[in-house]
Order: sequence, then structure tokens, then C-alpha cells
Amino acid sequence: MPFLTDMLQDQNRAPVAPARPASATGFDRQALATRLGESVLGQADAIDAVVRAVTLAHVGATDPHGPMASVLLAGPTGVGKTELVRRLAAELRSGPDDLCRVDMNAFAQEHYAASFSGAPPGYAGSKESLTIFDRDTVEGTSYRPGIVLFDEIEKADVTVLRALLHVLDTGELRLANGKERISFRNCYVFMTSNLGSAQWVHRRTRWRPRLRTDNGARHRELTLEAVQRFLDPEFYNRIDEIVVLNPITADTARRIARLETDRLAARLRRRGVQLTCADSVIDLLAVEGFDPAFGARAMRRRIRCRVAAPIAEAILQHRTAGEPLTLSAAVRDNHVLVYRIDEVD
Repeated sequence: MPFLTDMLQDQNRAPVAPARPASATGFDRQALATRLGESVLGQADAIDAVVRAVTLAHVGATDPHGPMASVLLAGPTGVGKTELVRRLAAELRSGPDDLCRVDMNAFAQEHYAASFSGAPPGYAGSKESLTIFDRDTVEGTSYRPGIVLFDEIEKADVTVLRALLHVLDTGELRLANGKERISFRNCYVFMTSNLGSAQWVHRRTRWRPRLRTDNGARHRELTLEAVQRFLDPEFYNRIDEIVVLNPITADTARRIARLETDRLAARLRRRGVQLTCADSVIDLLAVEGFDPAFGARAMRRRIRCRVAAPIAEAILQHRTAGEPLTLSAAVRDNHVLVYRIDEVD
């Protein structure tokens, strides 16, 4: 006599939908692109490049004797270069700050290069092999790859760039003591650069109205020319992909304004304050916070001054200890006014 569970299985058996190809390896590239696009706005090409790099590494199509990917993100300040890498770290590792970020401004002089590859023999610290790199973050594990971000590579001394050239070529950094190495072969190497942005901003300010969208092809051409002039050919040719991020446009500025105000509302919600921003607030921020020279950073400054400050005053005025508070922000006479929700009625 068959078991009851077997009988129920035969009666209730239903066809199972075939799994998507992306789920066969436990990696959904479309989902990754969607999540990255939720935080980095107006940069579809850069997101595609990052997802492409992760996809190639995930299926084992990369060179085993080099980093899993080396990508240079070039473009004006405040367009999302660093934020894109941080969002990728949040997806592949434990959080947006779980990466090895190297500020290349700290290596503007040659004698600071010792902290990059360690002190040479005969100098203090040579035996300890101390460097700026955290091995766990760089080398990663079989389940969690490493992520390294070299921020603003044009600020570094040429000695540091030569050491970085060896990393891109062999996937290893030989320390100055000659005995130890740091492996970058299980690591995504990202670099950022503002090369060409000054020329583009000058051209835009001189020849274009402030709110008009600039020619994207010309911006890309100016940036790539600046990158090629700065980098040596052997360094340039060892970068897997060079991506030029788009400058902030008026439409992107409005989307960023909505995203940043939503983040502000989320922070206040954790403190028991409900905030609603009218479309008039977003329109005001999109105009005042749109600056092609400073990107999204200009937007954050305007939100802090025009929105966050009056909200803070309203909270101090209306908040009662232990009770929730609901606020609404709107624009009147070019000023952001914040009301308690019962006052609006």
C-alpha cells in the first residue's frame, strides 16, 4: 500500500517553471544591474561595465594570472564613480564600506610610496611588511571576492603608478622586502579619475547655457584624450575597460533630488518622524542643486541648507518626547516651509 504522502504527491504534482539561465550558477546579472541603478542614477553604461566585469569573473572567463577585472571610471566629480564601487561592495561583500579604498592624494610625493609596497630592507618597518592594504579585503575568499578602489589615480606619484602597473599585469604586489606578496587575483580593481573634467566644464560654461545638456560624445572624447595623455601606453593597455561616466543632466538632477530626500526621510523615520516632500521641493532642488561642475555634491549641499535646516527647526518646535511626528515640506515664495501635518489641514 503506498504511503499517503506518495499519493498526495501524485495528485498534486504541478509542472515546475524552468529556471532562468542566470540562476543556474546562483548569479543574476539583471538583478545586480537593477540594484546598482537604484543608487547610481543616469550611468547605465558604467553599470553595464561593472556588471559585465562581475559576470566574466563569475563564469571563470578572466585571466587567472591577473585581477578578476580592472576598470577605470573617469568623469567629472560628483557623478557616482566612487558610489558605484561602494554599491558593488554592498552587493558582493558585507556592506558599502567593506572594500579597500586607497586615496591616491596621499601618494602625491615619492617618499610616501613606501606605504604602498612597504619599507625597503634597511628601513624601519621592513621586517613587518606593513602596507596600506588589508589582506583580507584585497585577497577575499572563495565566496567573497576582494574589492580595491584607487581613487583619483592622477594625483599619485609616478613611482606608485609603476607599482600599480605590476598589479594590473601579474595580479600580485611584491612588497619591498622581497619576501612577501599580496595577491590581487581574486579581486576587482577599480580606479577613478577626474581627468578631462576641467576642460569639459570650461567648454560647457563658455559655450553652452547652464541648463542645456552637453554633447555626450564630445564629453567622452575630451575625457579619453585626457586619460591617454596622462597614462603611459603600457599602463593604459593593461586596463580591462575604461568607462566615461555621464555628466549630471537636468533630468538626472531631479531624480537625485528625489532619491536624496527619500534618504533623508528614511533617516528621520528611524527617529519617529514621518516626512513628506511635495513635488515643488523637488523642482526647487533640481534647479538650485544642478551644477555640472560639482555633480551630486552640489545637490546634497542644497538639501542640507534648503530642506534639512527648516526640518530640524520644525522638529525642535513640534516634537514631544515619546510621540511620533508627521511633517510636510512645500515651497512658498521660493522658500521651503515645513508644517506639522495637522497644521496643513
